[in-house]
Amino acid sequence: TMRVPPINVSILVILSSAVATPRTDVTPSFITVVHPRPSGREIASSVTAARSPGYWNAGKMQFSTTSPEDADADADLEFLRFSGVGRLFADGGEGDEESLEILRRLSSSSVAVVGIGGVGSWAVESLARSGVGRLVLVDADDICISNTNRQLHATTDSVGKMKVDEMKARVLKINPHCEVITVADFVTLENIDEMFDDDGGAFAGVSALCDCIDGATEKAALLGACVRRGCPVVTCGGAAGRRDPSKVECEDLVRVKEDRLLCRVRKNLRIYYGFPKGPGDGFKNGHNPRKWRISAVFSGEVVGNGGGGDTQSSLRTCDGTLGTSSFVTGTYGFVAAGKIIEMISTGKLVAPKKIRMPSLPLKRKLKNEGNAILDAFL
Repeated sequence: TMRVPPINVSILVILSSAVATPRTDVTPSFITVVHPRPSGREIASSVTAARSPGYWNAGKMQFSTTSPEDADADADLEFLRFSGVGRLFADGGEGDEESLEILRRLSSSSVAVVGIGGVGSWAVESLARSGVGRLVLVDADDICISNTNRQLHATTDSVGKMKVDEMKARVLKINPHCEVITVADFVTLENIDEMFDDDGGAFAGVSALCDCIDGATEKAALLGACVRRGCPVVTCGGAAGRRDPSKVECEDLVRVKEDRLLCRVRKNLRIYYGFPKGPGDGFKNGHNPRKWRISAVFSGEVVGNGGGGDTQSSLRTCDGTLGTSSFVTGTYGFVAAGKIIEMISTGKLVAPKKIRMPSLPLKRKLKNEGNAILDAFL
């Protein structure tokens, strides 16, 4: 029997040490790593890394999306996430440069969503999946178990948690590079100007605003503030009591019909905020008023209650009197988000028509009248 002498381990160490610098001539798909005395963990890490597109950082001995040639390779992942949106809005559906420009517009945009409920939660989802770079989520409500039928964030595990917090966590799972600002507050007559304050206001610098609140008084105040500051806005009507999602459409606010909430908002804007008068509800007198350049999402479905349910805000209440379902509230949110994405992608952000706004005491008159009505009701 021939005896084989043991292998001299020191020779292997010397040979390994002779490799002074790790090899970096690697490709994302097939990685060959030569490094002084790699540990078992390091080898296992490199093997795992080789299964996914990316780069081997030899200096840090770890896998990374950042290559020596491109310090911002994360942009490639961003493109992969949202390139479909870029191609959708590019002329002819082709051309990487045009698609990239569209994605740049979206990633540099900022959109505020006010009211993260049955409509707003779905709008946030769509905006996040379209590559919007900054989202401002405004709502002071928490999640009720009875929200499950219509609100995206409502699950067994999320009951009792804040809506804005749950949606922020979801957005960051969709796009980890999105900046998400949460505001645990409701929009009111008292804080609307503060919200738009250029020095630290929640809506300062937003590209567009998606209004999903359900109180006529607060809704009118928010739209009036958007008009005063030239902020592009899409407002959503009442989805309660609706059964047919195919009836949901988007038109100028002056053209809305079959929606009691938006009709009440329109009336408030004319009475208290100086908006031009029109024919009222419907088009029976044949009058064709000039557009206010405020896009409104509503349903033309005729329902027995006049459309859209109550006009009072549902602050801190889980449910109204009418039934709702996700296939309708989700459609409202998707249509609203689609309008905003279209404006940003095409570079055609439509600001509301300039209107001479009344003095602030008139707003206080509206508040006093609203309180008197509420006191009488109670």
